[in-house]
Amino acid sequence: MIANSFFSSERMEMRHPVPEDAALIFQRYSSLLEVTRFLGWPRHQSLADSNAFIRFSDTEWENNHLGPLLCFDRQSGELIGSAGLAMEDQRVASTGCVIAPGYWGQGFGTECLQSMKALANSMRLLGLLAFVHPENSASIRMIEKCGFKRDRSRAKEMVFPNLPGAPVVRADGYGWDSGQY
Repeated sequence: MIANSFFSSERMEMRHPVPEDAALIFQRYSSLLEVTRFLGWPRHQSLADSNAFIRFSDTEWENNHLGPLLCFDRQSGELIGSAGLAMEDQRVASTGCVIAPGYWGQGFGTECLQSMKALANSMRLLGLLAFVHPENSASIRMIEKCGFKRDRSRAKEMVFPNLPGAPVVRADGYGWDSGQY
């Protein structure tokens, strides 16, 4: 079991990032263009960026009681990536995940999103939103596999800072309704 585990799934333990995680975050995924290409946050250029992410995470958890979680392989203890929730309004949160390349194609992204759905249910949220670059076909397949439905009314303009020219693109909105409340 991972120390200070916050949430777990079949193959992962999830917890809040701590300062000691900065180098791993930087090395495993946040500095890699192939990982961050379609994400809405800038690729980390230095360890200082990963430390800033951890401070951001601390603030999110302190102010909103939710935020980013790091995802670790339960067997090896290796950092797989991150996922999390961010409140959009009082009863709906947005979610997403990022997975290190060595774990691509093994269902960890799907497991992350299913875990975020379970966390949303435990928080009695009405639903979740995810925003995806329209050319990010792997993420679209994963989100749809997790029961998210494309909702054109939820699409929004987003900057994708890791693409050439940092274009503003109309990101597809996907929604998941908990159906419980």
